Amino acid sequence: MATHGGNPNMELLIPMINQLQHIFTSVNAKLTLTLPQIAVVGAQSAGKSSVLENIVGRDFLPRGGNMVTKRPLVLQLITSQGQEYAVFGHKPQQRFINYADVRAEIENDTKAIVRDDMGVSNLPINLTIFSPHVVNLTLVDLPGMVKVPSQGQPPDIVKKIDDIILEYISNENCLILAVTPANIDIVTSDALVMARSRDPMGKRTIGVLTKLDMMGKGHNAREVLLNKVVVLERGFIGVVLRGQRLDEYGRASKELDIPAALENERQFFQNDPAYRDIADRLGVPYLQRTLSVQLTEHILKCLPDLQRELQGRHRDLGKEVAEYRASAMFESSSSSDTKALVGLTHELHENFDTALQGTHLKEADLKTLTGGARIANIFRERFPFELVKTELQDKDMRNQTIVAIKNIRGFRSGLFTPDEAFEYIVQMQISKFEDPVMKCVDMVVSELLSIIHEATNKMKRYPLLRQVTEDLLTQYLREREIATKQACSTYIQTQLSYINTNNEDFIGFAG
Repeated sequence: MATHGGNPNMELLIPMINQLQHIFTSVNAKLTLTLPQIAVVGAQSAGKSSVLENIVGRDFLPRGGNMVTKRPLVLQLITSQGQEYAVFGHKPQQRFINYADVRAEIENDTKAIVRDDMGVSNLPINLTIFSPHVVNLTLVDLPGMVKVPSQGQPPDIVKKIDDIILEYISNENCLILAVTPANIDIVTSDALVMARSRDPMGKRTIGVLTKLDMMGKGHNAREVLLNKVVVLERGFIGVVLRGQRLDEYGRASKELDIPAALENERQFFQNDPAYRDIADRLGVPYLQRTLSVQLTEHILKCLPDLQRELQGRHRDLGKEVAEYRASAMFESSSSSDTKALVGLTHELHENFDTALQGTHLKEADLKTLTGGARIANIFRERFPFELVKTELQDKDMRNQTIVAIKNIRGFRSGLFTPDEAFEYIVQMQISKFEDPVMKCVDMVVSELLSIIHEATNKMKRYPLLRQVTEDLLTQYLREREIATKQACSTYIQTQLSYINTNNEDFIGFAG
């Protein structure tokens, strides 16, 4: 393995970054640090999985005809002596010796997050492989790009996958491994088009051409590999993916194992006239070494900015810790957690009550209505306005009543005015009240949700507690919303069930 300019300390850079990644993951820290890494980008059929498995030298990724990479896989390769094993970030105490178990765990953890068989998630899976057969390297396998949703996939799957990819490659410290089949037009490569959207000058992009052995007779990718068609600062590397072993009759029997595939690749480049003179710069072993060297050099280049970023976050976190310690909630007592929770709950109650009941004049907002004032405004102005819009004008009501009376009598002439005509008109008018009533409830609920969100702002130091508290309050409010709407609906139905035509309003109207 190369020692990067004779300096063995350079070999420690990738493990150092991996350790940082592990620390952030273990403490569930969202520190927004732009750690250097290599993101693997390509279409679903580009051969990303085969490239990664050939680099590792093991079959460990899920396979299938449909989309199999549904979550980013942060793959950290660590050179080590002794027994080869794998460790998942979500199961740090368990060592996986069998790679079939690694594949099964990837599938199981994916299903735990992505319930929909055709969905995707941006929540990564962290996998570290310790082996004497790998070089220090960190790769992020991203979901394969699609142009149109296939049967059963959600209509927004294309955008979801693109968003996940862009989340990684938009990081200026991220190198982009753009995997493209050699048997398509390189200029229209999905991977290169995506990479170019965030790396237009091609400074961070490494091109990988797969399926060189499937280009057809008389065709080769020599010009592309020599960086003469699409120019990338880091160039292109060609690989041959795993083919199928032929039986004694020349029929494909099963997929080649990785050692056989690597030997098959070596012979292909050595024997093909188009690639023979550049064979030492092609193939998976060369790709493996090149990626390790380029990532190490890239980390070295990023170190000053990364150091400043870490120091800045350290200062910010130090200030937060000082604020926590200064808080009265953090007393040296075994019941400090309970006291803290009680204190936060009491503060939440006061904030909510103050928002509803109103604030002192010195604290009041002089520009816009807030909290309870907005709810009062709904009852006093918005709701009456909505009710007025449903009212009939006297002329219209008289006309409708006359028409109703005539329709009830038919061809007969009547001596008395039928009550049914008045009841029908009144019931029709009362039923119109339901929409503005429900709209009023919706507006009040919306304001209460805003008050809840603002009242829990003091809990922002404890984002999980704030989220749980807000969820519980929202759930309770939604339950009360349903009960309130049912009560309003019941009241309206009660009014509709009996119309008192002896009321003076009817007598006055008849007069």
